[in-house]
Amino acid sequence: MHQLVRAAPPGTDVLIASQRAHLAPLLSAVRPDFVFSFFFPWRIPPEAFSVPPLGTVNVHPSLLPRHRGPNPLGWTLRGHELEVGLSFHRMEADFDTGPVLAQGRRPFHDEDTVEVILQKVMALAGALLPDVLSRVARGEPGEPQSPEQGSYAGFFEDAYREIDWTQPARAVHLQVRACRMAPFQGGREGAAFTSLQGQRLRVLSTRLVEPGAQAPGSPGSVLVRHESGALLVQCGDGPLCVLQSEPWRD
Repeated sequence: MHQLVRAAPPGTDVLIASQRAHLAPLLSAVRPDFVFSFFFPWRIPPEAFSVPPLGTVNVHPSLLPRHRGPNPLGWTLRGHELEVGLSFHRMEADFDTGPVLAQGRRPFHDEDTVEVILQKVMALAGALLPDVLSRVARGEPGEPQSPEQGSYAGFFEDAYREIDWTQPARAVHLQVRACRMAPFQGGREGAAFTSLQGQRLRVLSTRLVEPGAQAPGSPGSVLVRHESGALLVQCGDGPLCVLQSEPWRD
């Protein structure tokens, strides 16, 4: 939060709500014409998003009505989908159900890191935003979502976060990436978990590798440990490079 305050242009007032119940009084005090919510972690109460006369618009990283809820990118990656979506929608009392003002999509690939995928999402948001603001200024309500096509993207179950090294290397790679994109309950950063050489680890990033001359071991065995800290770990069909990991602390 302190980074947001420091990054604000000189002369800009920054209001920070300590709890959800304070949002409506704060907004009522400044009387904004329009409110824009970008990946906001709280569920905004109706009395808050109804304050601005031009309404409140939220950005949600999925092609609504698919993947409503707190974990849309996680489920997009877990489902091995081939593109990331983004929706600008007007806010209603229920999660991510309001009329859609704009949508877009970008393809991504197995080798794309979490950072690359987020860059694609941000670039897509920048491309769509001018049209969204124009529609808001004209008072357009947006297109209603189809209730029949909606799906909910909740938090991952704990069992999915545990790596099974008997899986193919690609499956483990995609699991690690999906878990890294997924939030924990309580807002903590997500990650996949494993035990390697007697140590409990959070696995943050991996890279697919071509099978080489390295003799295979049993699934979950560390074949090579590099000075950089990277590990070459045997999976069900070959090795996977664990680029980043750290000791797990609950």
